[in-house]
Amino acid sequence: MEIKQLESTQGFVIYDLPGAEAYVGPSRLGAKLIPGNAEMLVRHQTYMFALTEQRKSGATIGLKVDPKEVEAAVASLASELAEEFVSQRLLTSPGLRLDHTSLEPVLRYDNRNPVTSEDRDGVTFDQELVAVGATTCASYFAKPSDSWRVAIEGFNETGLAIAREIEGSGGEVVKISTAKGCVAGDFDSSTLADAWMDAGPSCVENLGPAGKPWEIWKADVDAIFVGSKPGAMSGEGATTAGSTPIIAISAAAISSKALAILRRNSAPVGADFLSAVGPSLAWWAPQDTSLGDLRSSTADTVLALLEETANHEDGTFMAACYKAEAFLDSWQEERPFGRPLG
Repeated sequence: MEIKQLESTQGFVIYDLPGAEAYVGPSRLGAKLIPGNAEMLVRHQTYMFALTEQRKSGATIGLKVDPKEVEAAVASLASELAEEFVSQRLLTSPGLRLDHTSLEPVLRYDNRNPVTSEDRDGVTFDQELVAVGATTCASYFAKPSDSWRVAIEGFNETGLAIAREIEGSGGEVVKISTAKGCVAGDFDSSTLADAWMDAGPSCVENLGPAGKPWEIWKADVDAIFVGSKPGAMSGEGATTAGSTPIIAISAAAISSKALAILRRNSAPVGADFLSAVGPSLAWWAPQDTSLGDLRSSTADTVLALLEETANHEDGTFMAACYKAEAFLDSWQEERPFGRPLG
């Protein structure tokens, strides 16, 4: 993993693998950003590419400036790394504290399929594809015969997209959590959309009596989606969840200790780099590919990967790691150290 300090502004770029065809990952803004805290964000993307046999690598850009200086910082970034952006060697997207407007000087060179950033009633199509993959994972593990119940940790726009997919598959969201707390009930996707658009993370307080955030881990549902941050599911959370299927939907959302406990409890685990693979399949798809075809491709790919890895003696998460690493070994002289775990 190479960490390059920017010369024209305060910040850094992390490139995971040498000799990749392209480097892809989010740009983030924060005066106190530390490269070490972003390494698993990068590794998540690398494993996602490897799982689908793409010779690409994870990357991330960190701008260590005050939000008031973002315009000048992005302009400097665009100039300093112009050759990499123009050649499509480095591709990025808005991450922490950044949006498409603030990153426009960089994003103007990105020739990936623009459909992935289209708005789909409050969520991007990228987020919708993550939801398709995550719901495919949950359904595969929970094997619902009729109605089924799920919980969403770290509810946000992606959580809203998941709620819509769950509703469309005959299930229901009965519990969500944010940093503000956890709330239980029978939530339709329209109610969740209104609550999120109105109050963001405070939506839990508007949906009913909110308990502590950790109450999301109670083993009283058919599946739990995890995605608020790296290491969101700790060992304690995994113990509480018992054998409930866990679906990671963001980078390194499950800690290594949690994974060990889940494996001991025979809980199926959907790896973050497997469930969220959809966008990486769509980015370079022909622009005339329909949204329906991109959704179907995501579901089919995730299902095929699950069928290949689900019965491994080391569990689905580790089996997905082994498959990704086998591809990395085919073109890297040395495998990167560390798996995408929080």
